[in-house]
Amino acid sequence: MNRLELIEAKLGEALALVREAVEHSVEAMGENSESERRVALLWEDFLGEFFSYLKQKSKEKKRNLLGIVSFARIWRR
Repeated sequence: MNRLELIEAKLGEALALVREAVEHSVEAMGENSESERRVALLWEDFLGEFFSYLKQKSKEKKRNLLGIVSFARIWRR
C-alpha cells in the first residue's frame, strides 16, 4: 500500500468513527439540556484538538495542510 492509499484508508476509517460519534451526539442531545451542553463541550474539545494538531504539524513541517484545502468546496456539499 503506498502512502496515498494509506491516507485514503485512514481518512475513511476516521470518517466512519466521526459519523458514529455524530449519530450518538444527536441522540444524546435529545435526552436533556445537560446532555446537550456536554455534547457541545465534547465536540468543541475534539475540534479544538484537531485544528490545534493541524496547526502544530504545519509549523513543524513547514507544510500548511489547511492552506491547500478549499473550504469553499467543502461548504458547497
